[in-house]
Amino acid sequence: QRQLNDETMTATAKFLLLSAFAALSASCFVEGFSVPQLQSAAPRASASALRMGLFDGISKAFSNEEYSAPPEGIKATARHILVKDAGQVDVVMERLRDGAPFAEVAREFSTCPSGSSGGSLGSFSPGTMVKAFDEVIFDKETNIGELMGPVQTQFGYHLIVVDKRTGV
Repeated sequence: QRQLNDETMTATAKFLLLSAFAALSASCFVEGFSVPQLQSAAPRASASALRMGLFDGISKAFSNEEYSAPPEGIKATARHILVKDAGQVDVVMERLRDGAPFAEVAREFSTCPSGSSGGSLGSFSPGTMVKAFDEVIFDKETNIGELMGPVQTQFGYHLIVVDKRTGV
């Protein structure tokens, strides 16, 4: 049993030293050291890694702070109802004012294929939609969850609700 514990401790110590050396190697690589410089510095480097705290070196190696994902870009999630003429806008607006669910009205009136999914356009970045549409969606003054429009484009008239917006 004692021999097994000694072997386990030796394997653990080797793992920890290799991990510390890996962390130090990675930081030396980032700092611009060449491989021969790194090899000649290895005996001194492992001693300094031990002085700085073995677990500090290991935690730095696995934290991956320098390589984290970039912040989320500019995106929006929105719904809309597209109708062909201004007369239909009034009918749709009346239905919404009367309390009809947006998705139900979109399925009934929208000429856009998104109408079948309640008008949902999903998430998209600026430049994905036509300019007049994008200007409303990505405007900081447009309130989340508020009905906007009608916005006229070459496709017709849009009644828009922005559900989420990031990066603006």
